[in-house]
Amino acid sequence: MKRAALLLLLIVLLGAGLLALLQHFAAPRMEQKRQAAAERALLDLLPAGSHDNRPLQQPIALPAGGLLGNGRAEQGYLASLNGRPSAVLLPVSARGYEGPIQLLVAVTADGRLLASKVLQQQETPGLADLSAPGRVSWLRSLDGKSLGADWSLRADGGRIDQIAGATVTSRAVTDALQRALRFFDAEREQLLEAQP
Repeated sequence: MKRAALLLLLIVLLGAGLLALLQHFAAPRMEQKRQAAAERALLDLLPAGSHDNRPLQQPIALPAGGLLGNGRAEQGYLASLNGRPSAVLLPVSARGYEGPIQLLVAVTADGRLLASKVLQQQETPGLADLSAPGRVSWLRSLDGKSLGADWSLRADGGRIDQIAGATVTSRAVTDALQRALRFFDAEREQLLEAQP
């Protein structure tokens, strides 16, 4: 009986040791994969071939509040191609109808909205849910706009179609995108010269 218990204990210890060893050698690879997935999720705003650096390795410290409206200090990222800045990724917050909307905005080096996407939102599903396919295409329709463009919604006499039944959400998003462009314009030199 003692011999069986010792054998079982030895097998358990051997198994635990092998598991720990496997974890030790697999951890760096798992971390690389996690970072690559996070990078893909953030960098999908940047067109292929628009950068040759690793933007997530070039974070830019951004203060809380201000034009970006973030409740806490955040990080932006600099994308570059052949050593020259090509875009800056900026997090920006808006107050939607149902609560906060977190966006990630890509701004070209010349100050145009390259693309944007919703990172987090609580808007009404089926009506103002910004992650729904129709809403994503509405968000994409704003790509390419600059600070000097008309950002007014049709409901306010402007040229931008609002999301049907979600004018408050539409206003919040267009306002947030404009604020991101104003922030970029005000901080352009520091953002484009950010180095790791």
